[in-house]
Amino acid sequence: MHSRRFLAFFVGLWLASLLTVTYVTAFSARTVNAVMENPPHEASKWVDILGKDRTHTLLLHNTAEVNRSILESWGYADLVLCVFILITAVMIKSGKPVIILATLLTVLCFASVFLLTPQVVAVGRLLDFRPGFPVPPERAQFASLNGMFNGVSAIRFLSAVAMVTLLVHRSQKTRLRRRSGGLDEIDPIDHANHSHINR
Repeated sequence: MHSRRFLAFFVGLWLASLLTVTYVTAFSARTVNAVMENPPHEASKWVDILGKDRTHTLLLHNTAEVNRSILESWGYADLVLCVFILITAVMIKSGKPVIILATLLTVLCFASVFLLTPQVVAVGRLLDFRPGFPVPPERAQFASLNGMFNGVSAIRFLSAVAMVTLLVHRSQKTRLRRRSGGLDEIDPIDHANHSHINR
């Protein structure tokens, strides 16, 4: 496998992983709301005992804890993939734009894993059992942190897409150059004026 296509494969793998984690964490709360709207018959009595509000809060807390665990686990896998992508980009001499994008991807990964994610997790836990009214002061802090986290993820996503585009484009150009170069090197041995050809 060509080295650039090999690198493009791992960047694509990172993109697929990021999209999967984003989808799971973004839509898990909808599952809780769907369950609360139509709880299973066996669970209805427990909902009646605890009350809908308490049951809903408890289920949301459980879902949030699962999401936090996913984010923390993905963060370390993210680090490994990004460092590998950066090292590979440098080793195969993939070009200055690709190396710059790989560096940006890795630097923002460290910022996300060690700065943003711990704060999002900590503030989120504070809000799990806080009443919605009056609005807790941590709510604005959580919204700001979550916005920064999503913004960093968006920049990283666009950087990875640009990397794949550059890598695939360069691979195609290299392949075409090799084909055209190979054709130019073929000698016309069947020319009628060549003295070495038997008549």
